[in-house]
Amino acid sequence: MRLPRLFRSASLRTRVAIASAAAASAVVAAFTILTSVVLANNDAAQLDRRLDAIVDASVFPDELQDPRRVLTTGRSRSSGQVVFQRGFQLPALPPGTETVLVNGVEYRVRTIPVEQEGGVLMSIGIRADSILLDRARVPTYIAVGVVTVLIAAGLGWLLAGPAIRPLRKLTEHTTRLGKGADQIPAVHGVREAEDLAEAMTAMLSRLAAAQLATTNSLQAAQDFAANAAHELRTPLTAMRADLDTLRIHDLPPEERAEVVADLSRAQRRVEGIITALGQLASGQLAQAEDREVIDVTDMLDRVARENMRVGRDVRIDMDVSDDLGHVLGWPSGLRLAVDNLVRNAITHGQATRILLAAHRRGDVVTIVVDDNGRGLPAEEHETVLGRFSRGSNAAPGGSGLGLALVAQQATLHRGSIRLSDGPLGGLRATLTVSANPDTQQDSAD
Repeated sequence: MRLPRLFRSASLRTRVAIASAAAASAVVAAFTILTSVVLANNDAAQLDRRLDAIVDASVFPDELQDPRRVLTTGRSRSSGQVVFQRGFQLPALPPGTETVLVNGVEYRVRTIPVEQEGGVLMSIGIRADSILLDRARVPTYIAVGVVTVLIAAGLGWLLAGPAIRPLRKLTEHTTRLGKGADQIPAVHGVREAEDLAEAMTAMLSRLAAAQLATTNSLQAAQDFAANAAHELRTPLTAMRADLDTLRIHDLPPEERAEVVADLSRAQRRVEGIITALGQLASGQLAQAEDREVIDVTDMLDRVARENMRVGRDVRIDMDVSDDLGHVLGWPSGLRLAVDNLVRNAITHGQATRILLAAHRRGDVVTIVVDDNGRGLPAEEHETVLGRFSRGSNAAPGGSGLGLALVAQQATLHRGSIRLSDGPLGGLRATLTVSANPDTQQDSAD
């Protein structure tokens, strides 16, 4: 059933007042009907008891001889003729008790046989007046009912004020969002209002997280496009020049092989740049809910075995403490960071021996990669961690993003990356990550 338009547009306070008035009306009506039925039955029982007293009395009291209140009529049982009467004449009635109307007045009449000659039926009636159900008092009852309903509506209005105050505060806080306020303060007083405030706060948090994810996605896409356009221009230009050379000139086999080798190196560089940019974009879009428990020892073992298969003349040793345990993070990202450090030592440092060491101190896990390669000048230890920054002794064809990926993953895992001279004669890379999920949460968000 559809509510009236006025009620649908009313405030909560008004609705509470109307509901209180309606409830009071229903209670008053039910109480009135129930009371009327009970009083009517009680009146009938009292009248019957008075009739019994009159009939049983051998001498009528003076107050019962008033013909305006007590009527008595005797009739012959055989002929029905009136033998005697007091007051108005009662109609002929069979033995029993009935309510009859005489001259516009209701009487409660008891008819009994009187054993005389020929037999006589005597009807005795008394006025069926009711003190409590007097019709003259009906307006008073109605007035009392109306006052009761109005009082209930007023109480509903007054009591609804404090009840809806938290909702009004919640509305005010909501309207101020975006106008100097970024969150809804806690609301107290009514459990429903508190639940609503908590639900709205959670919704705003989800919206903020979704907005941040969208912003990060757009930023990652813009960075990818800008970096790709900038960094791919040179190798693509070189590839086009080499292709034009092969198309226009009939080169000797030696020169042709050299141009094809240049093309191959440029192609690998383009592929490496695109792959690294994609990995950087994935790091920018990392979400806290994507974290998993990482077995650091197992991860380091996999990195060592796979890199030794790629470079057969490289030996990778491991020195991992027994209490290394697990960390909560992004498995592919952390694996990529360690793998890039090892491959950087092999490809650019020309290392033949690498030592992977790891230990734990509290909530911090430290992974150290030492190599016996060519190392890196001290003044470049910080600069090579930036995007598209290459060391002075880097091998050709690199993307310049490998160490930048390591730095990104270190930040995501609430840690750091530091380069220094190593004890094996080459470069030492020290990667620290936090194993505490609570500290990682801030970084991920």
